Amino acid sequence: MNKFFNLKFIISVIFFFILIFIWLISVKFIDLKSNDIITKIAVEITNKKPSDNVVLVVVDKKSIEKFSWPWTKDFFSDIFDFLENEAKAKVIIYNDLNFFPDTYNPEKDTVFYENLKRQKKLINSYVFLNSAKTIDVLPEKYLKMLDSKSSQIKIQDRRTKKIPESYKGVIKLPKDFLYNVNNLAFSSITEDSDTIVRYYMPFIEMNNKFYPSLALSAYSMYSGIKSYILYDDFLCSYDDCKTLKMPIKSLKKKDYHTNVVWGVYSLINWYKQKNIYYSHKMYSASDIIDSYYAILNGKDPLINPDEFKNKIVIVGLNADGYVWEQISETPVMKKQADIDIQASFIDNMLSDSFKTQQKYDYSILITIIFSLFILRGFVRLKDNLFLAFLLSLVYFSYYIFEYINNVYIPPASPIIIIFSVVFLKKLFEIATNDKKSEMLNRVIGKYISKDVVKKLLVNPEKLHLGGVKAIVTVLFVDIRDFTSISEKLSAQEVTVFLNEYFSVIEPIIEKYHGIINKYIGDGVLAIFGEPIKDDMHALNALKCGMDIINGVKTLKEKLRKENKPDIDIGIGINTGEVFAG
Repeated sequence: MNKFFNLKFIISVIFFFILIFIWLISVKFIDLKSNDIITKIAVEITNKKPSDNVVLVVVDKKSIEKFSWPWTKDFFSDIFDFLENEAKAKVIIYNDLNFFPDTYNPEKDTVFYENLKRQKKLINSYVFLNSAKTIDVLPEKYLKMLDSKSSQIKIQDRRTKKIPESYKGVIKLPKDFLYNVNNLAFSSITEDSDTIVRYYMPFIEMNNKFYPSLALSAYSMYSGIKSYILYDDFLCSYDDCKTLKMPIKSLKKKDYHTNVVWGVYSLINWYKQKNIYYSHKMYSASDIIDSYYAILNGKDPLINPDEFKNKIVIVGLNADGYVWEQISETPVMKKQADIDIQASFIDNMLSDSFKTQQKYDYSILITIIFSLFILRGFVRLKDNLFLAFLLSLVYFSYYIFEYINNVYIPPASPIIIIFSVVFLKKLFEIATNDKKSEMLNRVIGKYISKDVVKKLLVNPEKLHLGGVKAIVTVLFVDIRDFTSISEKLSAQEVTVFLNEYFSVIEPIIEKYHGIINKYIGDGVLAIFGEPIKDDMHALNALKCGMDIINGVKTLKEKLRKENKPDIDIGIGINTGEVFAG
């Protein structure tokens, strides 16, 4: 018995670790993918569109084919002049790193840098590095200058737990560029382990200082909010989160150089795809340049400047089919332009509409409770699969409710665990029941037909507890005048004699599906038809009696040869109604 319970414990421990492994795999891979599918479906069904306050100007295939590539910096100066002076855009973002010196056209660099001084609404981008290679990193003496260009935003840190600083420096920027640019913010698109972009990094901490992203800088310039409070789970506007309450989470991700770094991230709330690569309205950079030249020449522009008035305009590169294709995979698009990802998060901030990632504690608790329903049978349903489907439906309804309210909970792992519990429970029952059946077979089989025991173990419901009325056939057999025979033998000889006699009768009763109800001295009472149903019980009892007579004849010959007492038997058979149980 102890061995049986030890086996149950060992199997339980093994299954427990199997469930943990299934949970980890589900969380790491299946949850992300399943949530992506649901996100894409939800965005399509709800026709979720971005606002008109954020638009894109893209150096696309059309622009490169018209003006070739690489562009001299005066092309970008013209775009910025058009957007700031003619179109009256409220914020202009340049999401590219095309600020390095042009050795072939240095005079155009000079003009470009001079123009940067006048462009107060322009935010230029740069990138952080998490390795301190001196050839790439901005020298220490220029970091203060970088701080001054990013210092328009103040973040007060009220976190109780801080994360390690992963970034070691900033990519080297030209001195003339640093001197003349008015606003700087970092640009970084971070991927999950499966190379899909789901999160955005609103700021980076380096040397105990906070550096804003393009999205945070653009939002601050657009809204006029310059001060923020950083909590463990939120980045809030300084007005007690009334204007902005951004859910955040400390995670390890990949940066642009595929290095794993610590950072503070927020889930991106996605929008419906408008056309290939974009969910936001986009304009070709070549059309902007043509419109600017038309205005300078007193002609009607191709694009009305008022389309950009008081808007956030992101200028970037994404040329379809060229090496300058800057795209990433997201839950809503296989190929989404990086500048459109930036635009999506800016839109999230403008509408204060974010996805909140709920802690896994809640889903773990729900999964444990649902699993206990299955394991302990709090709901008495015979079909565990039906119960698993029912509980899964309840959880998925909860997931949809939370999703509608912009709360992210794992969609798949609890459901997978629920069905895994059903499957493992069945395996556990098979493994332990086989052992238990073996033990019961050894014990009960000493008194009841092995065939009957086998049938009872396979179909235990055929044992009716409490008793039932039934039509059965009873067979009684005993040795005639056994009292006088036993008086001539010692107690030990009587035991040996009866054992030899019973060894003839018992197999015959078992052969015809009878159960020995009791031994009465030299008599045996056997029942046919209960507890195992047998429509031929009367006939089988009769055949059993005939075989017993033949068996005892053979035994009598053996006894004569051994000079043992001769015996005669009597058999009684009757069919009728009994109360069995």
